[in-house]
Amino acid sequence: MDLLHKAVYGFVTGAVADALAARNGPGPGERHAARLPGRHAGSGPLPREDGHGR
Repeated sequence: MDLLHKAVYGFVTGAVADALAARNGPGPGERHAARLPGRHAGSGPLPREDGHGR
């Protein structure tokens, strides 16, 4: 019974997290990665106006 509970809890938690992540679009980390794909040592932070979309 405990294993079934853990499986259901894990599935529901993942589904809720996916739904919450999908409704806001890409986050600041994803926008930063999209500016310059790949690993680069000299890529600084995003400008403040591009960082958060609140």
